[in-house]
Amino acid sequence: MKDTSRSSEEVVNVHLGRKTVLPSELEAKRVEQCVIMDQSYYGLRHQDIKRMAFQLAITNGLKHPFNQENSEAGKK
Repeated sequence: MKDTSRSSEEVVNVHLGRKTVLPSELEAKRVEQCVIMDQSYYGLRHQDIKRMAFQLAITNGLKHPFNQENSEAGKK
């Protein structure tokens, strides 16, 4: 039997998967920085973005599951 007690808006806003480490404000700031760098033709690799996330978590004292050995976000 389906759960019909939720509205369509509530269902759309359900987050699945891992919980985020960075608060939405920091994540938005990181996205903005990446867009600016991309517009300036500064080549960003996936690894660069993972390191930026790691540095943001460390700088802001956030609890994180990131790889300390490689100093980057993502799987250990």
